[in-house]
Amino acid sequence: MSLTQALNTAISGLNTAQARIAITSSNISNVNTEGYSKKIAGQETLTLDGVGAGSQVADIYRNVNEGLVREMRGELGKAGREEVRYEFFQRIQTLFGTPQSDAAISQRINDLADAFEQLGVTPDQNSPRIEAIESALQVMESFEKLSSQLQDMRDDIDDQITDEVNTANTLLSQISELNTGIIRLNNLDQPTTELEDQRDQKLNQLSKIIDITTFSRSDGSIVIYSANGANTLLDRTPNLLSFTQTAGYEPGTGGSGVSLDGEDITDTLRTGTLKGLFEMRDSEIPALNDQINELAGELRDAINEEHNKGTSFPPPANLSGTRMVAGSDPLTASGTFRVAALDENGDLVATDSWADISLPTTPATVQGIVDAINASDAGAYLTASLIDDRLVIEGQDGSRVAINEMDSQITLSDGRQQGMSHYFGLNDFIATTKRSDVMTTAAQSSSTDALGVTASSFTLSAGSGVLVGGLTVNYTATDSLEDIRDNIRLALQGAGMTAAAAEETAFIVEDGDRFRLVIEYNANMTIDDSGTLSSKIGFTEDRPNLSGNMDVAAVIQNDPSRIVRGQMNADTYETSNAVVDADGAIAALGPLVPPPTNYTLTVSGNFTDVDIDYQNGDSLQDIADAINNSAVLTDNNITAEVVFDSQLGGYKLSITDADGDPFYFSDNGLPNADSLTTVLGLGINFGVHEGDNSAANSIGNAFERTDIDFEATDGLSGEKTSLTDYAAGIVATAATKAQVAQSAYEFQDNLVVDLSTRIQNEAGVNLDEEMSDLIIFQRAYSASARVISTVDEMFDELLNAV
Repeated sequence: MSLTQALNTAISGLNTAQARIAITSSNISNVNTEGYSKKIAGQETLTLDGVGAGSQVADIYRNVNEGLVREMRGELGKAGREEVRYEFFQRIQTLFGTPQSDAAISQRINDLADAFEQLGVTPDQNSPRIEAIESALQVMESFEKLSSQLQDMRDDIDDQITDEVNTANTLLSQISELNTGIIRLNNLDQPTTELEDQRDQKLNQLSKIIDITTFSRSDGSIVIYSANGANTLLDRTPNLLSFTQTAGYEPGTGGSGVSLDGEDITDTLRTGTLKGLFEMRDSEIPALNDQINELAGELRDAINEEHNKGTSFPPPANLSGTRMVAGSDPLTASGTFRVAALDENGDLVATDSWADISLPTTPATVQGIVDAINASDAGAYLTASLIDDRLVIEGQDGSRVAINEMDSQITLSDGRQQGMSHYFGLNDFIATTKRSDVMTTAAQSSSTDALGVTASSFTLSAGSGVLVGGLTVNYTATDSLEDIRDNIRLALQGAGMTAAAAEETAFIVEDGDRFRLVIEYNANMTIDDSGTLSSKIGFTEDRPNLSGNMDVAAVIQNDPSRIVRGQMNADTYETSNAVVDADGAIAALGPLVPPPTNYTLTVSGNFTDVDIDYQNGDSLQDIADAINNSAVLTDNNITAEVVFDSQLGGYKLSITDADGDPFYFSDNGLPNADSLTTVLGLGINFGVHEGDNSAANSIGNAFERTDIDFEATDGLSGEKTSLTDYAAGIVATAATKAQVAQSAYEFQDNLVVDLSTRIQNEAGVNLDEEMSDLIIFQRAYSASARVISTVDEMFDELLNAV
């Protein structure tokens, strides 16, 4: 080997050692740099014409385990999803409180139950009334707070989705630029490891936002897909995500999804913070709202049901309904209700100032009920009318008004039944606007899947327009929610409605990731389903925002004495005309013209009707015995007694239900003068007693009922239970989900940390190793320098020899 060749070989060794020292120095200086991977410079023999000519640095590469990196990115996406769920479930638990929290909705309802229980003990005192109102207002405030803040969370989520989409787009653009830089350096045979480190960091950040997979090209660039290759996020140039925020959320509404190239890809997301955010916004929070709405509706109905059975003391001068109605609205009704004009002491203003109204009226409409009240005996002392689309009953000349629902039943638009006063909301404690010109189904998970009901039909009716007389809509077992919508539209068009109007009448709205069928019409509607569709999809007049729109009735807030105490008399009846001989024939009773024809006094109530036949020649004791000989009446503790009344100057008949349950009479001998009712003056002799606290007690007992039928909602199955237990179930479910979310997030976070540690152990900088390498490279550098020095000395000696 010539001296020149030796010199060149030594110089190559010097350069190689110098380059490897530089790389080692870079490794040491970046030992604490996040995402930095150890760089390794390979070394190879330099040959010229097959002869060794020293050494040179081979490729500079990173010590990265790509398999672990891919695994970590997948776990980062899962961790991102769980982190979002954990964050929002913690907020939800704070909002709902723990089962032991005084501010939890379950505890608020317990406090309300206690207030009504105390009211039942001392209904004549003002402080228990005020306490009941204040407790109820706190419950209403809790419902409104829960409803509004759940929607505020959805707004917050929209803000976060916007931020995450913007961050993802920025990362995609940065990765695209890094791809370009890597390609350029590869073309120049320059190392790309630093840019690859930066790209890996960006990919890790992106994988936490949206699930990604990557494909590497031979030029060093990568292609990025989401949803396991379903969508291309980056291929030479980035495909940016887009998202439009919703202006403001209301219960029962949906938001927009994330789009790529104009196509909504929300349903393809599997992991990442975006997945978690959409789950919370469109699934978890709407489900919680449904639970709150279900509780609110059942609480309202349970309290109002009992409150409408009673009357305050003194009775009010008027009763004004909360249901929006029109006179032409058809009613499906049965049974009988009682209306009476009383004085401030609760007594009848006259012996005939009360009337029993049988349902259905003729016509079977709202106006039919108004007319029936006004045409009754009580109509001389009170007036029924429709004011501002609400039923109002007002006393005349200072008279007070009281109603006993007895066994009256009016069918709601969704098939439920309520007593007459409850239906119209004449004596509601909790006020909501009740109307059925909008019908909404429960949330359905799909609008296109078959509902799986038995083929049948339902009738859609209203008091005006094309729905007068009823419109039949057929359905089959394979119909979906969209099919039902289309069936309604076709039926409407067949009845004369335009296609455009039919589309505005029946339509589907998104509620998060669920769907609701809505029917809007210009009049109150009823749905009479001969099959199971209506119950399957849950048609109801209550809107998804019910829980945020409840309040204690204004008339009760302004006048706490309007809280009901007792019940208008319907359990005690007496005759007002005296009979001198209890065992002798009642004068002028029954038909006098042959052939003899019996009349019938029918006793009705919450039992099978009992007919008591009577005729000319019957005595007062005969009538009493016929009543007492009825097994049905005896089983219901209804008994008759003949008693002497000194004020009347004779005997009278007294009929009483010992349990205080309402019952009533109808006499087919009316309006003839020889009917028992007319001859004896059978009827009620008082309205409501001041000491009666039965209605107040009934409201308190409503909280102890365990048979309230709660519909199934997402997260809670349908069950029959009490108001407080269902409320506690909501709170407990929220707490459980928060705990599960925390556990899932901690597990996933620990898994990411573990994978990151394993990657760092392989790819990270080890100072001990680097120092060892530095010594080796330093010695190699020194040795090469010594060779150069020796060759230099040999050149000097050679020159001197010449």
